[in-house]
Amino acid sequence: MTTAFVVGRRRKGRDIDGPVRQVRAALEGAGWIVDSDVVDRKAELRHVARRAVKHGCDVVVVVGGDGAVNRVAGALIGTSVALGIIPAGTGNLLAGNLGIPRRTDRAAQNLIFGMHRRIDVGRATVGGKSYDITVACGIGFDADVMDATRNRSKRRWGKLAYFASAIASSRRIRNVAHEITLDGVTMETGAAQVMVANLGRMMAGLSPRRPVLPDDGLFDIIVVRASGPIPALPAAWEALRQTGLGESSGGRAFRAQARQVRIATAHPRLVEIDGDVVGQTPVDVSILPAALTVIVPAT
Repeated sequence: MTTAFVVGRRRKGRDIDGPVRQVRAALEGAGWIVDSDVVDRKAELRHVARRAVKHGCDVVVVVGGDGAVNRVAGALIGTSVALGIIPAGTGNLLAGNLGIPRRTDRAAQNLIFGMHRRIDVGRATVGGKSYDITVACGIGFDADVMDATRNRSKRRWGKLAYFASAIASSRRIRNVAHEITLDGVTMETGAAQVMVANLGRMMAGLSPRRPVLPDDGLFDIIVVRASGPIPALPAAWEALRQTGLGESSGGRAFRAQARQVRIATAHPRLVEIDGDVVGQTPVDVSILPAALTVIVPAT
């Protein structure tokens, strides 16, 4: 018999208690043994998830957005306990990448009838603190956009808030000198944006033509070069359409794979991880292969 723990965090303007109760009822209806909790602070999410692991739960289900998912996932890394996701945020990056339904009832059914998939995760160090990466670590423009997007705007406008911030921030797009070290080999390049990706769909919801696989034991590093909002459009398109590693045909993008990544900049740049701005460069990232089990649709 499957045992599960369902957890969410209260957020202003969002009903989390209701979906937590709904998911618990669905799992109990399927014969699972379920406990649940709704906490008030982000730090409590990881604490209660670790407690559930210690008590022998088979599945820990998080009802929330990318920040909540990231914190619960961090407690399950390296264990046999599966992560269940009920998307309830603005971006829902990990859920979207893995095809998990947005509707609460369908996401709950996925927990019951889905399959267990082991995926890689990343471990980043920024400003002396350690962070877990499930989707991507971004340096540059995307972190600027996320930093400029207020919680109130996200509650009111959802993903449109990010697009509004992107337009407002586009005038600041420019190449900055980066020192990028991939598995011990260092290169210097100008870049407006650098992504260290574990999955392909990131902030804009678009996926590159060359897939980013979450279970190959490697990060995909994507470098985009552009100075100004007008050159940024063809540069982003070139990065999305690139099919091989190395320099793109037009020289506006670069693609590589690595297990260990270090990124430093001449001047500090913001760093975001799974949608949360966590600090400034430099950032060190390493891959943890097949470290997390996630319940995904069987199809």
